[in-house]
This record gives sequence, C-alpha cells and structure tokens, in this order.
Amino acid sequence: MDRPLEGIRVLSMEQAAALPFATRHLADLGAEVIRVESHRRGSAAQPEPDLFRSKRRLGLDLGTEGGPELFRRVAAGCDIVAHNFTPRVMRQFGIDYASIRARKPDVIYVSLTGFGTTGPWGERPLFGPGAEAISGHNEMIGPADAWPGRPGTIVYADNTCGLNAVFAILAALDHRDATGKGTHIDISLYETQISQLGPVVAERSFGAPPPRRIGNSDRRYALHAVFSTLGLDRHVAISATREQMPVLAGVLGVSLSEDGTGAEITLASALASRDGHVVVAALQAAGIAAAEVADAADQSADEHLWARGYFGLLGDGERSMPVAGPTFGGGRDIPMQPPHGLGADNEWVLSEVAGLSTAEIEAAVESGVVGSLPAPAPRSRTTPEQTALRIDRGELSRVDDSHDGWRRFAR
Repeated sequence: MDRPLEGIRVLSMEQAAALPFATRHLADLGAEVIRVESHRRGSAAQPEPDLFRSKRRLGLDLGTEGGPELFRRVAAGCDIVAHNFTPRVMRQFGIDYASIRARKPDVIYVSLTGFGTTGPWGERPLFGPGAEAISGHNEMIGPADAWPGRPGTIVYADNTCGLNAVFAILAALDHRDATGKGTHIDISLYETQISQLGPVVAERSFGAPPPRRIGNSDRRYALHAVFSTLGLDRHVAISATREQMPVLAGVLGVSLSEDGTGAEITLASALASRDGHVVVAALQAAGIAAAEVADAADQSADEHLWARGYFGLLGDGERSMPVAGPTFGGGRDIPMQPPHGLGADNEWVLSEVAGLSTAEIEAAVESGVVGSLPAPAPRSRTTPEQTALRIDRGELSRVDDSHDGWRRFAR
C-alpha cells in the first residue's frame, strides 16, 4: 500500500498513551519512529503491542552526564522530535524546542502536554482520565440520578489527542515542504478534549443551562436504549423514532405506545429471554437501527472487520495475535514488526542517525548514558485458577470457551 511518510524519521520521548498512539500511526504511514526511554528507569515488562509495534527503541538516560547532548545529536538527524512530558523537564535537560531548533532549524517539534506549554497550568501533569474529567466530558455521561460517568475506555482522551497530533504533524510536513520552515506544535490533552464539546461550549457562552445527564436516552428518539438479551453479558441497542414505534412493536410482538412511554420496561421484560442476534436481524430488516453490544472478543472475531482487512497480525503460529490497524484502515496490508526490547536499537540509532563512531558508542555504553534491558519473556497463558480469581474479584464477568475465534479469518 501507499506509505506516504517513508523517509521521514521521528524521535519520540514518549510515555503513557497519547503520543505513542500518534507515533504508531506515523509508523503505519511509513515513518521511521525511534522511541527513546531511560534504561535506568524503564521496565523490561512485555510492552503493549499496539503502542510499541513497528518502532525502534533507544535506551538513553538524560540524567547521566552526556545524555542531553546525545539526545540532541540524535535529534539533529530526525525530521520530527516529539515528547509528552511537562515543559519543565524539556527545559531542564536542554532539549526544548529552542535547543533542538538550534541544531536543526527546520525541525518539526511536538509538545504534547496536559495543559499546553504556556499559561498558568502549563507545568501541571495530566493524564487521559483527568483530561476527560476537567474538560467536562464526565459531567455529561451517565444517568441523571447517578455520579458523573466517563468514556468507556481509559484512553479516550489520549486517542483523541493523539489523532489531532497526527493531523497537525501532517500539516507541518506540508508546510515544511512548501516553505522549508519547521514548526512547533503545542497540543494538549485538555484543549483537544474541550474541542470535542464545541456545541455545548457555544450554548453555555450564550447562557444556556448546563447539559443534563440522560444516560442512554436521546431527545431525538422515542426509544434509545440498551436491553439485556439471552446469555451472560449479552445486550442489544435499539434506536427508534416516534414514527417507527408501531413497526418496532409489530416486529417484536409487543404492545408499545407511539411516544415510547413505558417502552423500556416492556422491552426489558420481552427481550431478556430472546437471542440478541435474531432480534437485531429482524429489526434491521424492518429499517430500525439496532445492534448487538460487542465486547473485545466479538470485535476480534468480527467477520466484517476481517473482510475489510482491518486487523494486522503480530507474531507467528500459536503466539500470533490480531492487533488494531490504523484508524484509516488497511491493517492487513501494513508491515507490522513486533515490539523491540528496550535498547535493542541503540547501535543502529547512534551510528546511522547520530553519526557516532564505534569508539564513541562504546564510550556511551561504558559511561551508562545508553543501555538496554533484557528482552521480556513471552506472556504465559492465564491458568484456570487465575481466571477464577479474577472473576471472583469482579475484574471479569466471564471467559469464553473459545478466545481465538478470529483464527478462522486470519488464514
């Protein structure tokens, strides 16, 4: 497939999820991504495949004498330098935008922070869940009579911010191609989350009351809800307008009012003993929006996603696993490399990117500026005893008999 960022090199000092998610997409587009971490503070644990795949890993400790200078030498050989630490950390080590630009005037420098690099909150740390809360998302999620909720994934804010960063980087590359000039991209978790609430912010600025939490309901529909169906943790979501209510009632063989009054109670009782797949098929055939509520096991074995080539595969044989493709699609066609060990690419990066001699590389290793950690052992399968314990703790509600139904699509 077309990989438009081939030849572009990225040095990323990244942690958590937002920036790793962004650079993963850059790697999928063909960029050569170098993830830099401290081998003194890093972990030899099995890395997260979705965030570490297809990246080189440099073990470099900025706190060791010579570390910042070595970072600057590597950065001089890269098109894009990115970080998601507080501005103070970057200034402390002399690897902020001004310092890197002095070495590479046309650098595209990405500061992905909690609140931005300026302003009274500029030095405050922030992670995704906090960004979702402080931006106001949580206040609008959940039932009206319950505590504020939050998006259903711990990385919602991270992924939103990461994709915005990708868009900004692509625009900066176009700008550099046209003018020869670099760019400082100053992007924050807080502001990208606020940007998702544009209509709400606009309404409030004109004196509208704060939005009220309404759970799964929607004012535009007579029925907009989720119902339990036959089986453990199986549900269906149904949306119907006022005009569709008689059709809905006829398909399901129940009595419903046109305005939806009492519909949720009636359907909760009627659908509890029915096969959700059958219910959804019947409603969709009648033109009513309905879907089974999927979980991760459903998605990994989704015939539609596999037919479209959404998933990529990491590993071989029994150790292989499906991983999410890029947001723009085509995971099947993108070369995916398993995560490297921390420091596994030290020699290549220092020689090919920073231009160090063999003697200089050996000196850097001897001084402790660069280093590596042992490759992690493959993850072992969870034992039945561990599974039972997790279910007892409430961490899991069930474990399916077959967890690798996706394999029939991956041949």
